[in-house]
Amino acid sequence: MVTRRKFLKGAAVAAPGIAAANVLGAQRTSGRTMRWDREVDAVIVGTGFAGLAAAIAAKDAGAKVIVLEKMPREHEGGNSRVSGNMWWTPTNLPEALQYMEALCAGLTDSQSLRALAEEMMQLNAWLETLGVTPRPLGIFQPEHPELPGAKCVRTWSNGGAGEGRLWIPIRDQVEKREIEVLYETPAKELVLSDTREVIGVRAVRAGKEISIKANKGVLLACGGFEFNFEMQKQFLPGWPTYGRGTPGNTGDGIKMAQKAGAALWHMNNSLAGVGCLMVPEYEPVMIPVNFPANAYILVDKTGRRFMNELRENRHGFGHKEHLLHFDGVLGAFTRIPCFGIFDESARTRGSLVGAMQFKFGWFGWFSGYQGSRDNSKEIEKGWIIKGETLADLANKLDMKPADLEASVARWNEQCKSKNDEDFGRPGRSLIPIEKPPFYSVEVYPATYNTQGGPKRNAKCEVVDPDDRPIPGLYSAGELGSFWGWMYNGGGNNSEALCTGRMAMRNIVARKSS
Repeated sequence: MVTRRKFLKGAAVAAPGIAAANVLGAQRTSGRTMRWDREVDAVIVGTGFAGLAAAIAAKDAGAKVIVLEKMPREHEGGNSRVSGNMWWTPTNLPEALQYMEALCAGLTDSQSLRALAEEMMQLNAWLETLGVTPRPLGIFQPEHPELPGAKCVRTWSNGGAGEGRLWIPIRDQVEKREIEVLYETPAKELVLSDTREVIGVRAVRAGKEISIKANKGVLLACGGFEFNFEMQKQFLPGWPTYGRGTPGNTGDGIKMAQKAGAALWHMNNSLAGVGCLMVPEYEPVMIPVNFPANAYILVDKTGRRFMNELRENRHGFGHKEHLLHFDGVLGAFTRIPCFGIFDESARTRGSLVGAMQFKFGWFGWFSGYQGSRDNSKEIEKGWIIKGETLADLANKLDMKPADLEASVARWNEQCKSKNDEDFGRPGRSLIPIEKPPFYSVEVYPATYNTQGGPKRNAKCEVVDPDDRPIPGLYSAGELGSFWGWMYNGGGNNSEALCTGRMAMRNIVARKSS
């Protein structure tokens, strides 16, 4: 089992990242007097899809590059590694722009979306040169068929979802090219010249500060801030929310870019909504909860049902809009957490916290946890709360027994008629909750990743509040993503691969500083 103590010690998540949170930033200096430990054409921060794609592009263009990764090697890869490892491409540029603009809801300029769409249309051909075999993943297209241009979306996998099926072969290509990756080496600050050009990076390696000169540019590809809880409270709607991706994403790149003069965008956008369980043993990473046969209802802190529990696409947008409800009378997010309610019959249908079909999320990849088929282990641990009666369960959840009893009675009544008059849940999914004992699991919104960060233009240059490029500074992937409020499955992976390549082409084309 990965305990919190073991996790923090082994993964070195907090030590360099959180401890240095208040000193991250940019330092003005003169390139003539600065002492450098290393000198390369480009420095890349992060080993997710964006960083690896950029590293390959740099090497193939004849550029000298170093990749910095704050995590130990066994936990490298960012959210890319622990994602579903699918991606999507468009078949038609005009339709793609329609669809992407609808996804972004006007939050991203058309020029940047066009550049991304054009790159996405070339993505499969490039992946094939790396030994990847794109295969259609028909069940995942598209995520929002109601939007204009959706018919052009094609979703792909490298022989299946999850299990690092795309990240691993791309990582192998980095090793094949003998590209230097420095692990457990968090970037600490950007180095700026007297003319405000980014000319290098300060990092910490083995407890010592090192300075690396970047003659052509620095690429920040180090993810978002889903594990920086202060930033979450400041920028994300609803609190608390917790992460399912890499705990290494603590907003380091955002802080560094800000100190270099970057504007921020999309800071309230995240891929979130699917319910997860938070327990001390695996803090701060969340555990996904899967209710077997959907034999459950969700109630808020007052014991009242509030939504069609099945009203969601696969990334939880139907959940998101309901879970983030703020009660102005009570002055609280009354559905964070909410509570999954089920009975003895549902308990024996399968594990709520067992192994998924494929490894997905940090918990699935690295925890080593094996759930009990009948949920008995999780009940013993206290992850699942048991009540001999509904009133007993309500008291343990700090609810009024009459309110929870009324919600379950109403649900059972609608199950008999196979008609959810309250929220429209499909009749086949209406399974009564009537066999004692009764159970509950505390469910929180889960953040797969955040989309906000330093604003970038169509060339992946980081820009200031006046949209002027900051010389020598670029971003890629989820750090300042082009995506707006909505998301299409595999969209972040596609963007990361494409923007990593786009950014590096522009870095290589720059004159050396």
